[in-house]
Amino acid sequence: MYVNWNHYVRFLTILIFFALPLSVSAQLSLSGEFRPRTELRNGYRILNTIQDDPAFFISQRTRLIFLFKDDLYTFKLSAQDLRIWGDETQLQDNANINIHEAWAQLNISSYNKVKLGRQELVYDDQRLLGGVDWSLPGRSHDAIVLKYENSTSDFNLDIGAAYNQERENVLGNVYTLNNYKVLSYLWMKKFMGAFDVSGIFLTDGFETPIGDTNYRYTYGTFTTYKINDLYASGTIYFQKGDDNLRKNISAYMVAGKVSYQLKATKLSIGIEYLSGGDVDETNPVQHSFNTLYATNHKFYGNMDYFLNIPNETKGGGLQDIYVNALYKSSKETTLNLTYYNFSLAQEVVDPANSSETLNKGLASEIDISFAYAFSKDISLQVGYSVLFSSDSLERIQQRSGNGLQQWGWVMLVLTPEFFTIE
Repeated sequence: MYVNWNHYVRFLTILIFFALPLSVSAQLSLSGEFRPRTELRNGYRILNTIQDDPAFFISQRTRLIFLFKDDLYTFKLSAQDLRIWGDETQLQDNANINIHEAWAQLNISSYNKVKLGRQELVYDDQRLLGGVDWSLPGRSHDAIVLKYENSTSDFNLDIGAAYNQERENVLGNVYTLNNYKVLSYLWMKKFMGAFDVSGIFLTDGFETPIGDTNYRYTYGTFTTYKINDLYASGTIYFQKGDDNLRKNISAYMVAGKVSYQLKATKLSIGIEYLSGGDVDETNPVQHSFNTLYATNHKFYGNMDYFLNIPNETKGGGLQDIYVNALYKSSKETTLNLTYYNFSLAQEVVDPANSSETLNKGLASEIDISFAYAFSKDISLQVGYSVLFSSDSLERIQQRSGNGLQQWGWVMLVLTPEFFTIE
């Protein structure tokens, strides 16, 4: 009788692969995320009017995350399905799977690494570069990052770059998507006991219809101080170069925050100031600071009225004063309450009457959220926000607000770890 030994060899090879460790220090893991969120919007992002009906829907993000680590390299693949319940016709198979992250990091030495591919760029408190995890898709970049990490000297340095193209061109490099054409940055951080100091210099360029590229430069520092129950942070960034309309930029932002842990309650107070101002027609200069690729949902109110600050304040910048109380009664339960007061940093011409300027006051907002962790990978989060608008915000949005603006949501978060092999 003829015996095909190839089948036995293949079977034995598979058994050996799963029975033995991947390597001396290799690790393979498969995890996921299941995040349905129910929202009732009646003034979220834009003012509701007497003609508007509230919006109600359920969104869902599902991720499958594959991660492999070895002494030589790390590889990560994060695929996600994004949907609004009911956004597809039944009995149809509409492709909506996309790749959130797909990168490899090569470990050149114990200090030097190279990370390339589709990845999140998250630095400091995410004020310029952030993952925007609250949004359904999140934000990621196609980039290469050179990393230097020295725990002995407590110093980190990253140099990153990206060049965007929308297809495999035969000739030319015209880029028509509403993204940057090029991005480069240098970020460094020094740990000094109670102080952490980081600095960044970032350049992003946008292609014009005639093929030129306008470059914008943003640079500054972020400093934190922590001792015992006291925490303080300070931020200052400057912006120069040209915007996408070739207007010269001369803008800045400053921010400060102080927090104190009082038993189970953490109290914080902070202020943000983003410059603004009218453009001088005789010498066009853009004075409104742009927060670039930040996680603005974290800083300027949960109702997201100021995600795109140059446009949503008509170039008037933004001043934000806030107080926050975070109460953690146990490891499982967290209650968060924040009050914001928003105003223009500079006067803005009334869109409805060019001979008048708007009052600086824009709105006040109250955000409250509650989170309960049933286990390390299952949590329930609930939130409610209200915004009290002014006439100035109504004129900027050119909408007549219908009283109270409000938004509520409930979100279940499951983050299972299916297996880890070491």
